[in-house]
Amino acid sequence: MKRFIHPKIIIAALLLASTYALQSCGNAENNEQQQNEPVPAEVITLQPTDAVLDQTFPASLEGKDNIQLRPQISGYIDKIYVDEGAFVKAGQPLFRINASVYREQKNTALASLAMAKSQLAAAQLELDKYKVLTENKVVADFQYQKAKTNYDNALAAVKQQQTLVASADVNLGFSEVRAPVSGYIGRIPNRLGALVGPNDTQPLTTLSQVSEIYAYFSLPENEILKINASRPGASLLEKLKSFRDISLLLADGTPYNHLGKIDMMDGQFDATTGSVMLRASFPNPESLLRTGNTGRIVLKTTEQNVFKIPLLATYEVQDKLFVGLLDSAGKMERVALKDYVKSGDFYIVKSGFKPGDRIVAHELASIPENSVIQPRSVQ
Repeated sequence: MKRFIHPKIIIAALLLASTYALQSCGNAENNEQQQNEPVPAEVITLQPTDAVLDQTFPASLEGKDNIQLRPQISGYIDKIYVDEGAFVKAGQPLFRINASVYREQKNTALASLAMAKSQLAAAQLELDKYKVLTENKVVADFQYQKAKTNYDNALAAVKQQQTLVASADVNLGFSEVRAPVSGYIGRIPNRLGALVGPNDTQPLTTLSQVSEIYAYFSLPENEILKINASRPGASLLEKLKSFRDISLLLADGTPYNHLGKIDMMDGQFDATTGSVMLRASFPNPESLLRTGNTGRIVLKTTEQNVFKIPLLATYEVQDKLFVGLLDSAGKMERVALKDYVKSGDFYIVKSGFKPGDRIVAHELASIPENSVIQPRSVQ
């Protein structure tokens, strides 16, 4: 049985479908019209220029001299003359170790020396006597030779005892530990009455001379090759030394108020990191820096005919940096940066652009691809 559909229902359905189709076409036309509308944005005109490139590298700081002071003799600490962190001058006494045993050794050596000198004097008298008798043919020459041998033995005994006395003096001198250089005292783990000796694993203290500070940092192999190809100098070390004004950023990011210079390169690369250790020295007249401080070395190089692109003009997607490049009609296309280095608030780009190219200055992420840009201001 066929169902009857009223003609008015059919007409109403056709009108509804026509209305929906007209609305869809209108929305599409509106979207297309909105997409083609110019987007106001600030634009930068790129021109090649020379740029000072700042590269930073982590650094560990050490004093010029870091000396572990260890006892040369065994004994109990009798006296500690300084406190931890104190500044001391070269030659200043720091510790005194009980030396009663070595003092007695010296007294014994002095007594033995006196006895040896007495025996030498007796041997001298015998030698003189037999010399006269031998010359007058009273006794045989054998007696004289025997007396001379006794004299030589007595002389050797005197020299041996003199050596023992000198050795005892050395040990007594070791009982007082003095500062070999001027600097700052570190931790003092042993206190009064502690037994110390030459075989102790822990030193009495560490003395740091910080009038000059060494900053140790590493450069990757590719940077070393760039420096070797671009810097002046006959050797690689001379090329590294051509960096005249080395800056140091302290742990809080503030620049250190003295400039340094590179004066050492390690003899071999680290196979695990592919880098080589360098050392830059800095004056430290205010004693602000100490062994154990950290910082960042700043190397400045001048790049010619490069483009400076502000960080705000870039947009990062999947570890790639993009800029909004405009064509002659003002249409924007996202272009990935290549051959660039970050320096301060800019990316220094060596290739991929030509003079006069225009890019969006900022807020690139909010601008759709292929949008027509209406420049608000041109730089």
